[in-house]
Amino acid sequence: MSLIAPKVNAQIIAINSQQAKLSGRLDRLVAKRLLEEGRKLMRLAGSQWQIDLSEVTQSSSVGIALLLDWLRFGQQKNIRITFVNVPHKMRQVIEFSGLNDVLKDALS
Repeated sequence: MSLIAPKVNAQIIAINSQQAKLSGRLDRLVAKRLLEEGRKLMRLAGSQWQIDLSEVTQSSSVGIALLLDWLRFGQQKNIRITFVNVPHKMRQVIEFSGLNDVLKDALS
């Protein structure tokens, strides 16, 4: 019997030093990898970093936790973070979780 690793299709790609695109399914299987990859990109961003979420196909609460981590990391490094094209369902989870005030300046 062989064990086959689940397909991981979520990724974050740098568009340039201040912009990135997040895509795919955001869940616990990819969160740690994306968290670290995003932090690496942020370290190169200078004073601002923008993440396009238009290609996120599905997100659990782990996806929201990922955004929160990046936001806090950016605050520690004095990097202004902006999340653009946030999918409607992610916005609903943010609202339901009472995180509108926490993320309001970062959501575009």
